[in-house]
Amino acid sequence: MHVVGTAGHVDHGKSTLVERLTGMDPDRFAEEKERGLTIDLGFAWLTLPSGNEIGIVDVPGHERFIKNMLAGAGGITVCLFVVAANEGWMPQSSEHLAIVDILGVSSGVVALTKSDLVAPDELELVTDDVRARLAPTVLAEAPIVACSATTGDGIGTLTAELDRVVSATTPAPDEGAPRLWVDRVFTIAGAGTVVTGTLAGGTFSAGDAVEIAPEGRKARIRTIQSHKKEVASIGPGNRTALNLAGLDRQGAERGDAVVPAGRFRPTRRIDVQLAAVSRALGATHDITEKGAHLLYVGSAETPVRIKLIAADHITSGHITSGPLEKSSTLPSNNLRASDRIAPGEGGFAQLTLRDALPIRRGDRFVVRDAGRVLTIGGGVVLDPAPEPAGRSHTGRADPARAERLARLVGAAPGDALAILLDAVGQMSKADAVARVGLAEGPGEPGVAEGDVAERGIIELGDIVVSGAELARLEDLLHAELSNHHRDHPLEQGMPRELLRAALGLDAPAFEALIARSSTAAGAGARVSLVGHRVELAPEQAAARTELLATIEQGAFMPPRAKDLGADPALVRALVESGELVKVGDFYLTGPKAQEARASVRSRIETQGPVTVAEIRDLLGTSRKYAVPLCEWLDATGATRRQGDTRVLGPNP
Repeated sequence: MHVVGTAGHVDHGKSTLVERLTGMDPDRFAEEKERGLTIDLGFAWLTLPSGNEIGIVDVPGHERFIKNMLAGAGGITVCLFVVAANEGWMPQSSEHLAIVDILGVSSGVVALTKSDLVAPDELELVTDDVRARLAPTVLAEAPIVACSATTGDGIGTLTAELDRVVSATTPAPDEGAPRLWVDRVFTIAGAGTVVTGTLAGGTFSAGDAVEIAPEGRKARIRTIQSHKKEVASIGPGNRTALNLAGLDRQGAERGDAVVPAGRFRPTRRIDVQLAAVSRALGATHDITEKGAHLLYVGSAETPVRIKLIAADHITSGHITSGPLEKSSTLPSNNLRASDRIAPGEGGFAQLTLRDALPIRRGDRFVVRDAGRVLTIGGGVVLDPAPEPAGRSHTGRADPARAERLARLVGAAPGDALAILLDAVGQMSKADAVARVGLAEGPGEPGVAEGDVAERGIIELGDIVVSGAELARLEDLLHAELSNHHRDHPLEQGMPRELLRAALGLDAPAFEALIARSSTAAGAGARVSLVGHRVELAPEQAAARTELLATIEQGAFMPPRAKDLGADPALVRALVESGELVKVGDFYLTGPKAQEARASVRSRIETQGPVTVAEIRDLLGTSRKYAVPLCEWLDATGATRRQGDTRVLGPNP
């Protein structure tokens, strides 16, 4: 389904035309009817001759209500642009056309209303003028239909043209990330809170768990309606009403968005491609960092600060066919520092929002000058969660960032991820979803199959890294292990957690790196270089022989650890190699430890449960050794304590 939005100057007959087309009065408030102009958004729908059903958003034309106009324009795919034949082109005609141009709504029909009030030659002049004004915009090829909502003349032709344009327009895509920008909130007795908007990006179904972004209030979709019909699920490109359970009226307002729970991350900083309204659309002001600006995206409005990054080499008569739609990479020598973007020109900028919003890469937005109260430009979001923009030694923004943004223009999600990873090295899969718009793959929290290996992106646990970052991590892994082996020659390897901290990775990513490494290996608490062996110096070998002999001589009553007087590093190395076994506060040699296990288990197998005293006598030791020996046997699974006796444990 498609949503058609009206646009045009105040009192040019938009609402009257919608009522003639649909049989529904889109004006909802008494004040609107009394004053004869639309103050807030109105809604209607109709079925076209082909069977296509469309929703119509009737937006205000008066400058004072431009905010409401933008709230409705954000979700439209087809424009019904209205110009009154008896008045011709007017100031809000230009501003509305600029907004349509910025938002890239390239499918549309132009209705010359009130054509019954002008003579044929005058109608021809108005038609030529409108065509000339449309020429530098996305609506350059839009059909122009003269009509009269009063007499009905031309309404059939207008309906047929709408049908043709709608049929030729690509439906809104399902990207697996549904988002409904809220443009109305109301309550129904016995049902609760209802929010309405145009659904984009994916499908909602009754029963879905959702949240109200940016606040994150939780709710559940109780029922769904579209055009007053209840449906089980609804796809993108539809006017939609959601009855939300678990939410009161104050839990949502215009400018919020209904999104799947946990799917979107509200942001206060975005990197964008920004273009100024063309002089052909009446623009006279540059976009600069100075002044007060308002950002409009979806149905949201928020104050925003602009930090220009670079201007590109494209100038165009209108926004959409210039910088916003360019898909080729801009050469770095064409990215120039600038303190302004002139009308009809484009560039890159970082926008800092006062209010966090659930913005995605590819979202279109409009920027208005709050002081002059006019639309000055807009653009496309290239990175919805960038690091703060810095300044180079020249005082302007980092050219590397500008080059990166130039590469992001028109990039597919997987390519965009590769471009960002070139700069940041690594990011979580969840960040990849939020930052570049990747769809969630089955069983994976973020990276779709086919968007990874073929672009040189490597998965490590719950993160993705670039090839260069993987090489850096592997080099660092090798260096850390080499240094540890050099500084601790008697240790089998580097403690696992110490190595993970040195690499700066979380546990899943660290384990994935070790698993894929051809130079490192590790099991248990330590990791070493492949082929690493503890090699004792001659004096250390002699000390080892003497230490083992002393402990072996003590049988099951060896010297206490504190009385050995041995090098602690040598003792640790012998424990790691299995030549010594720590039991309480003393050590046994490996063979003696295995002898103790075998003797005790054999006694239990032949004579049943044994006491500590019986184990003491069996091993020819004393109680102060027998008690820790029994605890060690329990801990290793050789025995299991049962009251005051030991029985066989699970491990032979």
